[in-house]
Amino acid sequence: MTAGDRQALHYTTRRSPYFERTLAAGAREFIVYNHMYMPMDYGRDPREEYAAITERVTLWDVGAERQAELRGPDALALADYLSPRRLSDLEVGACRFTPVCDERGEIIADCIVLRPWPDVVWFSHSDADLDLWAFGLARARGADVEVSQPDVAPMQVQGPRAADVLAGLVELDLPSLERFRCASTTVAGVSAVVSNTGWSREPGYEVYPLASERAVEVWDAIVEAGRAHGLLVTGPNLNRAVEQGITDTQYRMNSGMNPLEAGLGSLLDLDGDPFVGREALRRVRAEGPRRKTFGLVVAGEPFGPFEDFWPLRDVGGRDVGHVRWAVWSYALGSNIAIAILESSTPDDAPLVVAAPDGERRATAHPIPFV
Repeated sequence: MTAGDRQALHYTTRRSPYFERTLAAGAREFIVYNHMYMPMDYGRDPREEYAAITERVTLWDVGAERQAELRGPDALALADYLSPRRLSDLEVGACRFTPVCDERGEIIADCIVLRPWPDVVWFSHSDADLDLWAFGLARARGADVEVSQPDVAPMQVQGPRAADVLAGLVELDLPSLERFRCASTTVAGVSAVVSNTGWSREPGYEVYPLASERAVEVWDAIVEAGRAHGLLVTGPNLNRAVEQGITDTQYRMNSGMNPLEAGLGSLLDLDGDPFVGREALRRVRAEGPRRKTFGLVVAGEPFGPFEDFWPLRDVGGRDVGHVRWAVWSYALGSNIAIAILESSTPDDAPLVVAAPDGERRATAHPIPFV
């Protein structure tokens, strides 16, 4: 591969420990996520990667998925204050999905929260300086807790054969590690945390080596163990994720979205202990959210690249929202989209997506699509 075969990279943006391995595997397009490069495209036919995650196994460099670590006697209490979902009962070895909101109730980040040890909580978060937010709140509250971003660069092993690949590498009884559980262990002889989580609903795991120094050893061991199972090094598979209703809710500055608009209301504990944004979210609940998240099947040829939000209009031409995610669904054989639109819009209303290549008719579809 020559430099001309991939997008230009900049020395001021951090690389994960697996960066050179992803280049060797053909990575050619990256996004900047948590101030780091994350490979997204390896120049293949997307159907090849879709088949790999749904039928075999894939390995992703998600070293840009950083951990905001809370460590100390008040770690769990601070975690509970950060989250609109109750975390005070989070057991050691448990994981839980939650958004994190600001005082307006607007989503700052999507997170998987892990409690790998009694005095430590990790917010494994999307693209946000969450450690700075947590540090400021800890200082303001006088919490007995250290807040940091540890030297932990995760990778994801996703697909039906994920457990087969890891079975001979992990000092852990994988079948006993249930969904949304984690454990401190070793992987290929390297200290790590392994969780039964991931940015797909396929069987899969996230592997968190506890330092960059030996992280590549874990990567190489997984690649070698995966050869017999057809492992493919890929980026996160957007086609499959959107089919399954898995997205990044604060994508492109969040658009002021709150969890009730995002369809996450059932996760919230609005009547429990105080947390950041609780009063704002109680008001949204009382008044009703002004917007809703909606699934769409969209007519026409497969979409081109989705690089910005697209307007969503009613058949009279009035803007009623915008499309936040749009991909081709291989399972449904059609374009699909996830949009946010005015709550007053009837669920069966005919809609029009103003895609860059022209307007397309759209009809409602439940989320997840598949």
